[in-house]
Amino acid sequence: MEALTESGKLSFKLRCGHVNGQILPILGEILEMYEDKALICKDCGAEFIFTIGEQEFFAEKGFVNEPQRCKECRDLRKRNGAKREMYVAACASCGAEAKVPFKPSEGRPVYCSECFAKREEEN
Repeated sequence: MEALTESGKLSFKLRCGHVNGQILPILGEILEMYEDKALICKDCGAEFIFTIGEQEFFAEKGFVNEPQRCKECRDLRKRNGAKREMYVAACASCGAEAKVPFKPSEGRPVYCSECFAKREEEN
């Protein structure tokens, strides 16, 4: 069940209870309080609004992080294919060159595509 408040939308559970011989809805646990949020785009630095509707959509999909980019920057990334920076490392299994989309850390193994696939099959 949802109710609109002055500052946003409140989601809550209703349960039924007996009051004077009648079955009536009783406010139960409050689930979420949504309000429009002003966020800053990590690409262009512009402020954008994370609307109540968008927050509900994110919650329905199980997303836990807020958006990091405004709509214009998200659309631009989609058009450009969101190219990732690739890093080169030596495969911990065969020693071949491996290109990975993250910066390798000391003490953590990196595998080339073939060795990674083999390890996945074994597990």
